[in-house]
Amino acid sequence: MLDRTRLIGLALATALTPVAATAQVARPTQNLAAPVKTFGRVSYDARSLMIDGKRQVIWSSEFHPFRLPSPDLWRDILQKMKASGFNTVALYFDWGYHSPKQGVYDFTGIRDVKRVLAMAQEEGLYVITRAGPYVNAELSRGGFPGWLVNQKARARTDDPAYLAAVDEWLGHVNAIIARHQINGDGKGHSGSVILHQIENELALTTPAQRRYMDHLYAKARADGITVPLFHNDQGRNGYWVPESSTVANVVKGPGDLYAFDGYPGGTCTVAGTPTRGVAAPDWGFYGPGGAKGGASASPDTPAFLAEFGGGWFDYWGSNGGYECNAIQRGKRFQRVFYGTNLANGIDIQSFYMGYGGTSWGWLPAPVVFTSYDYGAAISEAREVRSKAEEMKQLGGLIAAVPDLAGMVPAAPLQVSSPNVQAYHNRSPESDARFLMVTHKPSNGQTDDRFTITADLPDGRYTFPQAEPMRLNGFDAKWLVAGG
Repeated sequence: MLDRTRLIGLALATALTPVAATAQVARPTQNLAAPVKTFGRVSYDARSLMIDGKRQVIWSSEFHPFRLPSPDLWRDILQKMKASGFNTVALYFDWGYHSPKQGVYDFTGIRDVKRVLAMAQEEGLYVITRAGPYVNAELSRGGFPGWLVNQKARARTDDPAYLAAVDEWLGHVNAIIARHQINGDGKGHSGSVILHQIENELALTTPAQRRYMDHLYAKARADGITVPLFHNDQGRNGYWVPESSTVANVVKGPGDLYAFDGYPGGTCTVAGTPTRGVAAPDWGFYGPGGAKGGASASPDTPAFLAEFGGGWFDYWGSNGGYECNAIQRGKRFQRVFYGTNLANGIDIQSFYMGYGGTSWGWLPAPVVFTSYDYGAAISEAREVRSKAEEMKQLGGLIAAVPDLAGMVPAAPLQVSSPNVQAYHNRSPESDARFLMVTHKPSNGQTDDRFTITADLPDGRYTFPQAEPMRLNGFDAKWLVAGG
């Protein structure tokens, strides 16, 4: 059940009181008049993704089946994600995990990709597939198979020997993904895959790499994957932005969507303490904009965070890193940071990790050890942490208020305290409103009381009337109105 103390109906008092203008002011980042592009049942414009024509907030978290080598337990994780408010799961597949030898591939038993995709559909989750070829995810060789090091070919380029190896892997895994995509495979099979990633964090941009990216895109399409394709940029660098972008000083590529990742909360040190405490960044409507950076790199496509910090991995020699994560990215972090993303129009966001699990056998890269708990909402032992309860509330709000999808900035608000700021968005279709209140800056720790004056669908209000609202310490309030 949603906590109604955080979902405040805004049809409140009408009396105006003196206020200070401390609202967030939006800057143009997205082309809100961009045409809809359709990929079967999946479509999008600059505002949001759409499934069967209905706007969706994609609220996702990451799960790696290879880090839980027990298919009977996969459903447990997927059910807990669904119960924690997520509507989507992002799945990475490790090439090396499936191929012990060139030309040999295993998709049976604990490596049964078909099974986990079918389970996700059965549990009512959309799926974002991430098939490499390069993964990273603190995996040995970044997910490349061991036998690939015997090649002289340079990886992640258009070298023919490397492309032949890549096509071997993609020919197998793409066929499985195509069978389980929401559009179906044309042979009577379908599933819930809505987005597909063709590469990860490829920062260099040589002509050989552009040809490689073109090859990956064409290969996915040739293998029958018809949903939108994307690359995940390591940070807001403007790498591999869709060709349709009109922004200068970005690197364009063959993807349909521009996606990036971000971990603004910092990391946890070997001593088990946070590296920094920062305010939530404005990576969209309310940010600085510019040629590079977040949504503004691709104004015709929806803002897409393919990875956003849901914890951090533990290092060799660390001491209590996961407890650090539980505090640093706990309930308050989620309300402030994830809410700021939503207020900035980032309607596709996936939290890394939702369940981290265990890096068995030869999976882990040298930077990590066996545990990949990640301080995630679901622990390595599959226990639901308290921050999963907060995700359930936020996910419940998203499910209960479908008008949140595709909102745009509304008129600035007035807030009575200089220590408090408020975002104000609206649905162009229904005029429903979403307001989010944080400290100014959002990592402030003060105890403040305040009122808000806003022009809402049925008039101007100053609220609350009886007594001011309170924002005590590192926290945020999500408010809805109209619709």
